[in-house]
Formats: sequence, structure tokens, C-alpha cells
Amino acid sequence: MSQSSTTGAEALLGEEILPLAARTFVMTFTGVGLGRWQARNVVDKEIYRQFGKPGRGDAHHAYQAVILQIVLIWEQARVAARASTGGLILLPDGVRLLGAADAVDELRALL
Repeated sequence: MSQSSTTGAEALLGEEILPLAARTFVMTFTGVGLGRWQARNVVDKEIYRQFGKPGRGDAHHAYQAVILQIVLIWEQARVAARASTGGLILLPDGVRLLGAADAVDELRALL
């Protein structure tokens, strides 16, 4: 791993997951209509924007593991679901989360 990839991966792994999931959800789904899908790579791009793009190897795998954990949290909270096409579909509670005054508290309540 390069130094910048290590730093980004360490910062990402050091984040509290629920606030990260809530923040990433809002950035990913703002402007997406109910029942519409968002490309899965938009989540990757948002995480890269926040923590830098990982290199190959361990940093890349760490990023992908955290991104998958975020998507699983969304599915557990029933705010988004993975479509068979690989995209992510905005669910009714996801609209509720997008409209919440505090997305982290709302995500916790939905879980």
C-alpha cells in the first residue's frame, strides 16, 4: 500500500460507521426519486471523495469492505436495496431519511 492509500484506508476504517452510512446515503440519493435506482459506483465515488481513492491491494479491499457494510446497513434499515442489475433502489423509508433534520438519528431509529 502506498502511504496515501494507507492514510485514506486508516481514516476510513477509523470512522464511526452509522454517521458515515447516513452521510453517504444523503450524498448518494439526494435528487433520486422513490423507487428509482442509483448506480452502485456512486457510493464508491462518494467514499473516494471523502477519503481519497485507494490504490490496489489492501487499501482497495478495505474500501470495498466498508462500502459493502454501508450498503448492508442501508438494506437493514430498509432505506435502499440492491437491484438485480447491481444498482441501488431508493425505498420509502429512504425518502424519510433524506427529509430528516438529523440523518444519523433517523438512521439509528430505522435500524
